[in-house]
Amino acid sequence: MRVITPNIPEAEILLGRKIAGQEELPQVARELSFGRKVSVLLKAGHLHDTELIDVLRLDTPNTHGTGCTLSSAVAAFLAHGLPLDEAVVCAKEYINAAIIAGAEYEIGKGHGPVHHFFNFWE
Repeated sequence: MRVITPNIPEAEILLGRKIAGQEELPQVARELSFGRKVSVLLKAGHLHDTELIDVLRLDTPNTHGTGCTLSSAVAAFLAHGLPLDEAVVCAKEYINAAIIAGAEYEIGKGHGPVHHFFNFWE
């Protein structure tokens, strides 16, 4: 797996243009990874927005079922008694880890599954 970790000034050099704000980061990450078979961790620290969120875009086709998995994980964490905001944070952490764990799978054609049981397998 290949990954690049540009900060904002580095991403601007790679793109050949300025990045105006946080709302552009998902598109910038897509542009930086397009056609390169590389994941992108775009670090937002050089922006001057009030809230800075780093963006991670993984280069993997194995994202089938992520929406259903996320909503099921939220429900599971709620069933464990977590408040809604914590349940959502935990669910997002879970689906992120499941995508990373399954990123290298080559199962069939098209979009493959995430690794739902990553924390039980070695």
